[in-house]
Amino acid sequence: MVRVVLYCVTCRYACNMKVVRLVRERSIGNSVTQTCTKLHEQHEEKWLERGVQYMNTCVPFAEQSGCAPSPLPQPPVLPQPRWLMSVYLRDLMSRMDDVKAKLTSTFGSILKMDSTKKLTRKLVGKVAETAQWATDVGNEYGAVLTCVMTTAKVAGLRRMASGLVNRYKDAGVPPPSVLYVDRDCCSRVVTGSLCREWPDVAVRLDIWHLMRRLSQALKTESHQLYGVFMSKLSSCIFEWDAADYQQLCAAKAPTAGVSPSEAAKLISR
Repeated sequence: MVRVVLYCVTCRYACNMKVVRLVRERSIGNSVTQTCTKLHEQHEEKWLERGVQYMNTCVPFAEQSGCAPSPLPQPPVLPQPRWLMSVYLRDLMSRMDDVKAKLTSTFGSILKMDSTKKLTRKLVGKVAETAQWATDVGNEYGAVLTCVMTTAKVAGLRRMASGLVNRYKDAGVPPPSVLYVDRDCCSRVVTGSLCREWPDVAVRLDIWHLMRRLSQALKTESHQLYGVFMSKLSSCIFEWDAADYQQLCAAKAPTAGVSPSEAAKLISR
């Protein structure tokens, strides 16, 4: 009896790794439901193909024997999206040590801390409405060092900062030189509490949020001049690197079929 129960429990969550990899590759607009729909379509096509082969093989024998051909076997019952999500979560938990190792081995000399509510609004189930803010810290290469969810914008950030400081200290990596934030760049909450053990770190306001403050005169983003104003403001703040710009023009010229000088006109600034 024990063997039967263990066998049932094992087969209940058994899944081909090809299917698991499909679920791993989910992105925006490609949910588990869409993956499950694609699997159902592939199974139906394969079942029809096998059914044609079965009837082509079975009918000649049935005509020779004078018996009616056996009906097609019923297609197997396919799992639902919730089952695929449970399999994906078990696969993720089996790789948790590797994921933690990759996250905790990520560093940077220029960090950016930003908070948003868009991520917490996507929480569903029992964890829905348990957090209001999602704060993440990234480096100059776009890699995320850490991400925490809190009930308030400042609550819990001290523990996050302490974890980052210990990570740098344990790895023997020098502290970052600059920390960009979305607000409170001159507040003691950031400079005194979060960066207490990094006194030489320069805390600066992120350039995008600085531009957003300058554009408040336009009231809303739907203003007719908002796009024009932000474009001109960006060109006043940022400057193209001459060497990189020439290489970009030379790389775009063959694909556009024009000279590098003409390709420069096609590059959006």
